[in-house]
Amino acid sequence: MTKEEIWKILAEEVKLRGMSQGTCKTYKCLMNVFLDWANKPYEELGEDDFRKFLVHLHYETNIKPATINSYNGAVRFLLVVILGKDINYRRTARIRHVGSYPDIWSKEEIERFFSVIDNPRDLAIFVNIYGSGLRVSEISNLKIQDVDSKSMRLFLRQAKGNKDRYTILSSRGLEALRRYWKIFKPVNPQNWVFPGTTKAGNLGTSGIEIAFKKYKKKAGITTPGTVHTLRHCFASHALEDGVEPIYIKSLLGHTSYSSTNIYLHVSKTKMYQIDSPVDRMNQ
Repeated sequence: MTKEEIWKILAEEVKLRGMSQGTCKTYKCLMNVFLDWANKPYEELGEDDFRKFLVHLHYETNIKPATINSYNGAVRFLLVVILGKDINYRRTARIRHVGSYPDIWSKEEIERFFSVIDNPRDLAIFVNIYGSGLRVSEISNLKIQDVDSKSMRLFLRQAKGNKDRYTILSSRGLEALRRYWKIFKPVNPQNWVFPGTTKAGNLGTSGIEIAFKKYKKKAGITTPGTVHTLRHCFASHALEDGVEPIYIKSLLGHTSYSSTNIYLHVSKTKMYQIDSPVDRMNQ
């Protein structure tokens, strides 16, 4: 079996399972790393190769446990679903989840970040990621018809988990979009709000990540953060402003409250302003 045949089967299986193209792309990338590392005929790959690869990731790389788990899922899909191998889960188990809080910038840092962005297109991108709580893929895939300025909301097509959803459109975000549109006039056949360099394509997520790093450095922000940090900040700052968690859960597209509740611990909410019982004791 060739790589091309593996990618063809992968595309078919992803479609049959209703998985997103983003998942397909991620699986292909992670599988490719494993196949190149194994360096043997694909039909001969098995559980021992899988286990040795996981050990290699643990002891010979600096990648995070969550990323190793991503490799685990992709390689398991390759071996079990595509190659039809029998894999013992106990010998190739995922790493037990280690909880960690997301990095959150202060509102002052957010303003400082925006203040150094001199490109109207980039400002429209980052203001709306923060202002609407978007993932980088969601701003990249945004189409003209998805921007509802009358109802002040954005429609997100087939977002994570292949789910459609609406989220708010901020006044500042709409203003940034209109200014960008007036200057750049990005008319294109596919109606992308942010078209890429090719006629049919949209602006890729890697380009947005590169721009983020440039402006973060320019703003002199030393607090760790990625483009996704802006989404975390939307949730955290909304909680601080008194927005109910149920609304934030819906706007972010979370399937459960466990994903949303983490922001209760990193936000400066009333939870940390309650009186401790010990302070009410007489002695």
